[in-house]
Amino acid sequence: MSTTAETLKPMSMNSMMSGLAEPSLPEGISWIPNAPGWYLVIGIIVCFALYRAYLAYRQYKANAYRRIALQELEKLQKSSDGLERLPQLLRKTALDAYPRNQVSPLLGEQWENWLDKQCQGCQFSTQFNGLLASLSYSPNASINQQQSQGLYTQTAHWIKHHEVRHG
Repeated sequence: MSTTAETLKPMSMNSMMSGLAEPSLPEGISWIPNAPGWYLVIGIIVCFALYRAYLAYRQYKANAYRRIALQELEKLQKSSDGLERLPQLLRKTALDAYPRNQVSPLLGEQWENWLDKQCQGCQFSTQFNGLLASLSYSPNASINQQQSQGLYTQTAHWIKHHEVRHG
């Protein structure tokens, strides 16, 4: 029994395999496409990616006024006279987004209704009826803490979500 175990040891098998040659590995597969149609597909994909990047950049640039307005809103929230300047910020943001002849003539209820129409979920004309006008024209408008916080929140919502077509 011990002789059979000795004959199957790897040492004795090497002599039998010494005449065998290791097969060579095949050459690596090239990632460069062989068919010209693939160059067309790659070109179309690259053009599409560049076009999408251009659209994203254009959208980013078109919404710069929103980012500036939100920064200004943060400053107003920390300021003591922030509430009095809030209607000016809304008007300035609207003038940045829409044509002047559409925004300038709006006052009072018309202004609040227009703001609500431009942004779904805004309630300037219902929940905060007359509040923007009183802040604009009355130096010491009496507004409680809950109303002022709600007005800041509503203004931030309008700045972020109003719908405008950038051409």
